[in-house]
Amino acid sequence: MTDTKYSKSITAISVFAAVVLVIGCLLSVFTPTPEDRENEPVQNTPVFQFTSVIDTSTPESYDSLMTNMLKLRNEYPHSLKLFTAGYSESGKEILMFTMGNGEKKALVIGGIHAREHITTKYLLRVIEDYCFQNEKGTGIYGNFNIKELLCEYTLYIIPCVNPDGLEIISGRMNANKNVRITDIKEYKANLNGVDINRNFPLAWEYIDNGVNSPYTHFFKGYESGSESETKTLMTLCEENSFEFALSIHIKGNCIFWGDTFNTNFNGLYKAFAEDIAFSSGLSMTEPTLKPTDYGGGFENWFRYTYSRPGVCIELSHYTNIISPCDNKNYTDFDSFVNYSQSKYALAAAMASNNK
Repeated sequence: MTDTKYSKSITAISVFAAVVLVIGCLLSVFTPTPEDRENEPVQNTPVFQFTSVIDTSTPESYDSLMTNMLKLRNEYPHSLKLFTAGYSESGKEILMFTMGNGEKKALVIGGIHAREHITTKYLLRVIEDYCFQNEKGTGIYGNFNIKELLCEYTLYIIPCVNPDGLEIISGRMNANKNVRITDIKEYKANLNGVDINRNFPLAWEYIDNGVNSPYTHFFKGYESGSESETKTLMTLCEENSFEFALSIHIKGNCIFWGDTFNTNFNGLYKAFAEDIAFSSGLSMTEPTLKPTDYGGGFENWFRYTYSRPGVCIELSHYTNIISPCDNKNYTDFDSFVNYSQSKYALAAAMASNNK
């Protein structure tokens, strides 16, 4: 090697060494020591901010229900699919979500009684909470892993089985002219003045409540299974093998889980209901004794027809006053439906059925 080349090599090495030394000094200044790391804030995995689509301060109308279900579907496309389950007596769509992607199926309904439209809002709120945890949150909801449950289950959820009744009780629509209405605040029926929850073909012929024509409530219909809304639910159950069914109602703070029409599986039904009661703060009832009380009921028909759990969940305390024609019950929605506990009912039902 010539002296010139040697001199250039030494110079290059010296420059490289100087650069390395400078970088090392800079790293020593800006790299935190172990003591520094102990004082650093913990960096958590980013979690999406929850922004609610559902306004629980006002009742739903049929139009707002359609709008809000579309909003939820668009907000949570991986969790929700939107369908028309059937049509009401006036031709309104009975809208249904499927939530989750599991092989097991279950059915959840609300709004079967017009005056209990707050159950529709309750289900929309539950759907939103569960979907947020499934898609954007941690997945953990109380003691339940929603992500895992919705991988095992697909819930078929109809927030409002009775859209005609929803519009009638709000004054946006009139019932048929032959329906005798004594107090609009007590209106439970559909367009025809038939109480859908007395219209299913289970002990229907034994119902004897003195109501023999279209009325505000309790009229069982001239034939069992006569109403479009009833037929929609019956067809849905026939076409799907549901593991269980939940019917959401409003008054009693309890769970109706069995009756005396057929007691063969009451032990199974009771255990299922107890798991829901434990997680949701609801109380257990005894099996319903009188056909007038359980005849024609959706969950009763479901249990008898499919030998699988079907329960009626009554959200609000029995002392609460239902004011279906104004916003009174919505001013403190969470308290009225005991949301801090009742929101776990659907998760508890899925978890119980996995035992």
